[in-house]
Amino acid sequence: MPDNPISSTKEDLPQDTTSGGGIVRPLREEEYGLLKDFLYDAIFVPEGADPPSRDVVDDPALSIYYEGFGTQRSDRALCAEIGGRIVGVVWCRATAGFGQVAGGIPELAMSVKALFRKRGIGKRLLRAMLEALKKEDFARVSLSVQKANFAYAMYLKAGFRVFRETEKEYIMVCDL
Repeated sequence: MPDNPISSTKEDLPQDTTSGGGIVRPLREEEYGLLKDFLYDAIFVPEGADPPSRDVVDDPALSIYYEGFGTQRSDRALCAEIGGRIVGVVWCRATAGFGQVAGGIPELAMSVKALFRKRGIGKRLLRAMLEALKKEDFARVSLSVQKANFAYAMYLKAGFRVFRETEKEYIMVCDL
């Protein structure tokens, strides 16, 4: 693994990441503050349910996904940008989060702003992150997804498999 915590460059990304009127690029250090908002957007809210308060992401169980981001060797973040606006982010870090499968294996988090969903942006972000992690010799990546979340099917298609499950979630892993 490289020593640089954020080493993915535009040149490292797949060639097709500029299609569809936007680009997929590394999230810049000065943009890391956006991760807190994107983490809130990543919280699955079932149809008809009220969303949680925005301060839910301040809980230590969630803040581990963004606090001090960029300081760990496994910290990686890519964003989708359309017209100069960041509309989606995928990031990972090795942490004791909801999707942890083993120490040292990065856990992925991902969110696309509601107005930009179902346009293939999430799929492009996920593919770019998996390719970048593979190039950097990571062996696996994990995630946690609510069983009712439509993104579960996307993760299966991307090569993730269920590692274990809880009553409401799948903990998934992808061998790179």
